[in-house]
Amino acid sequence: MTVVMETAADRDRSALRLRPWLATDMPDLLAAMACEYPTQGLRSHPDVAVPGPQRWSGPRNDQEAAHWLSGQELGWECGDWLTFAVLDVSQGRVVGQVGLGNREGGRVGIGQRGEIHYWTAAGARGRGIAPAAVRAVTGWAFSSFGAQRLPCIMLVHALDNQASCRVAEKSGYPFDELSPANPPYWFTDGHIHLAKAPAR
Repeated sequence: MTVVMETAADRDRSALRLRPWLATDMPDLLAAMACEYPTQGLRSHPDVAVPGPQRWSGPRNDQEAAHWLSGQELGWECGDWLTFAVLDVSQGRVVGQVGLGNREGGRVGIGQRGEIHYWTAAGARGRGIAPAAVRAVTGWAFSSFGAQRLPCIMLVHALDNQASCRVAEKSGYPFDELSPANPPYWFTDGHIHLAKAPAR
């Protein structure tokens, strides 16, 4: 399945295009990783094994980028890990990512809660890219799957991550409840924000 979405320019933000990741996006992704590397890297598909004994921390080089991309492609094939590259249309380059999975595991859109995650390149933050991209994917997901197949989508972040809290609110994900730490799965308290599928 190939999904392409466009969002119009708004104030300081250029128009955005969202679509599945391509091999041609990897140089932009690696350049962004070199500027500011996420704490645990960008997640790949859960079924894509990490080479060697270490935990995933990529992508940092061409080999890891190819491995990471294979996970994104597998996710679309299986329907359980739907990730979008977010491109600045005016510059033609990747500035972020939004991904959607099933909170309980398995395919998205089988009657269970979804969970959305996002990342914005350091040089592109502060321009409203993340909320616009999250809103676009949320709208597409609810429209595609409907309330019966996708009743709600969660956005979860660490308690002290105020930036993600603001993104959630701007994206249409109001605060729902606290998520206590639950080692070894997650080690810090968090916020659960929740967007509910509109009634048809």
